[in-house]
Amino acid sequence: MKKVTVAALFLVIAFLPLTGIAAGDPSYFEGDWAGRWPGFKSEANFQDAAINISKGNAEGVFLVVYSWEGGPTGSGFPTFPGSVKTKGKVEGDQLVFGWKNKQGREITVTLKKHEENKIKAKLEKSGPTMNNERPINEAIFHRK
Repeated sequence: MKKVTVAALFLVIAFLPLTGIAAGDPSYFEGDWAGRWPGFKSEANFQDAAINISKGNAEGVFLVVYSWEGGPTGSGFPTFPGSVKTKGKVEGDQLVFGWKNKQGREITVTLKKHEENKIKAKLEKSGPTMNNERPINEAIFHRK
């Protein structure tokens, strides 16, 4: 009887990480977020964006899908909608993720808890900026 109990306990412990039950409390950042980046010259120009964050396989690593709508021509935003899949990592009280775009510029997004069901998002672009483009943009995203 003792061997059966030990074997059952071993199986439960071995497979709990696969089920996510013993993974601990979910991160504040997990879930779906929606926001709007303000334009360079006017807040009449904006770009809608969405962020989906789910727990990854490794501790502290998250799977991120960042998507954006196309902006108006001359606004400094991409004119076509798009999305990118990447990984993010919790660093202190914030989650950071990034990617390299087709032009080779690195883009980093930092999320920080702002208020209940809100995060402050900061988007930073490396390299030289083009006309009407901000190297840094900040916005508040709301939980969907």
